[in-house]
Amino acid sequence: MILLRYLNRELMNTMMAIIFILLIIVISNMFVRYLSIVSGGNIEANAIFKYISVMLPKYIAYLLPISFFFAILLVYGKLFSNNELTVTFACGTSWFRILKIILIPAVSLFVIECALTLFVLPKMDQSYFLVQKTTTKDSLVSFIQPGKIIPFNDGKQVVYTKSTDSDGTMHDIFIYQQQPNQGSVIVTAPTGFAETRPDDNQYFILQNGAYYKVKSGSAEVQKGTFKQAEQFISGKVTLGTNTSIDSVPTSKLLSSDNLQYKAEFQWRLSFPLAILVSMLIALVMSKMRPRQNRYSKIIPALLIFIIYFNFLSLSKSWIINGTIPAWVGLWWVHIVFAGIMLIVLKRYNGAIGFKGEKA
Repeated sequence: MILLRYLNRELMNTMMAIIFILLIIVISNMFVRYLSIVSGGNIEANAIFKYISVMLPKYIAYLLPISFFFAILLVYGKLFSNNELTVTFACGTSWFRILKIILIPAVSLFVIECALTLFVLPKMDQSYFLVQKTTTKDSLVSFIQPGKIIPFNDGKQVVYTKSTDSDGTMHDIFIYQQQPNQGSVIVTAPTGFAETRPDDNQYFILQNGAYYKVKSGSAEVQKGTFKQAEQFISGKVTLGTNTSIDSVPTSKLLSSDNLQYKAEFQWRLSFPLAILVSMLIALVMSKMRPRQNRYSKIIPALLIFIIYFNFLSLSKSWIINGTIPAWVGLWWVHIVFAGIMLIVLKRYNGAIGFKGEKA
């Protein structure tokens, strides 16, 4: 019990320090990046902290496996280089006993990572979508996308444009607008462009177009043409739903036969599993000779960790492309790497079974 508390206290303190440092680096980079976007006039200044707050759970989820991995390497590397673990093994403690000790914080982190990647992150991705759409300056104009019907003011105003040139010129513009107690107006134009005035009001400048007015309760249509006209863009855009697969609820991924959905589910579950697999990799690579440099195994261990995640990413692409069946999926990567590390630990451990359980 004393050994368990000592090792896990050292491990968790080191892990918290690592993840804190990594988060400071990530948040600083995010702050600088969004600050440059604000200075360019693309988003509102008060949106920076909104972006950071909705992205923070995602970075915590991504950093947990690597932080735990490095914590094991550093703590157990230090214990080996100081001969503390050598003495512990001499007293009868086995490698599998050490593994059982590390499993206590590992299982706790596994549960936390499952909650983040399977449930929290999809909601955060939808929140990021809403923040991105509602904090962009000139957001009404920026919502207009070629080939899509964009509703404003709960559908009272609808805008469509077929294509847009690099200079902002729009082609084949269609605008529908309901006028209170007056009917509706349809405006079409072959070309036009969006313009934001100094008072922050936004307009379409339409050229060589036509309009059609229909009065309420009447079938009469008033027609007309113009060489140039201004159409005021008012209100707020009707926000759609985020179509990114990252925002799809995990329950929907599970019930779908779509290969992309299956690959996404396995990818989300790979991060919790990576905590357990990276624990085995780090424990195997932490073994050192007496007085060996405690940092000497970091680069080889990191290379194995990178290869492990590269195979996961590659397998995800294989599922989507149909190269491998979904039931093989990403599971084989976890099984292969975990199996190899357990075999190495068994060789370290010597005899079969758990030695020194009373230590």
